[in-house]
Amino acid sequence: MKLFSSLLLIVLCPAFASAAECHYLWTTDCFEIRNSLRRDMTHHVLLSNQQYSFAVDGAQQCDVALDSQLTKQQRAQVLKLFNRRLKKLSGCKQLDYLEPHFFADKAGALKEWQRLAEERGFKTLHLIEKLPH
Repeated sequence: MKLFSSLLLIVLCPAFASAAECHYLWTTDCFEIRNSLRRDMTHHVLLSNQQYSFAVDGAQQCDVALDSQLTKQQRAQVLKLFNRRLKKLSGCKQLDYLEPHFFADKAGALKEWQRLAEERGFKTLHLIEKLPH
């Protein structure tokens, strides 16, 4: 029995080792230009209020894995929530589609989310909440 348990662990370990995690966030941006000569503008950044993650088989690509996990209704809901905010921003156009931004590691996703979330000068952040995941 001990030999069987050892063999089972050896066989199963690569399967567990090949499991990975993908990270993604939703974002888009637009510029509201009030006076281009005076550089009077606002850079609107729309961003999911958090980064999301999910487990994948090590051989699977993040975008392919997420495609199989997110339904058309979920994607439509994300688009609707972003467009609802864009509609309220002067100079910003509605989106026909929106794709998530993928990252192979949590640190990369967090770094990009923090960079996008940082408000400065002419940049205004709009966090989009209640997104399906």
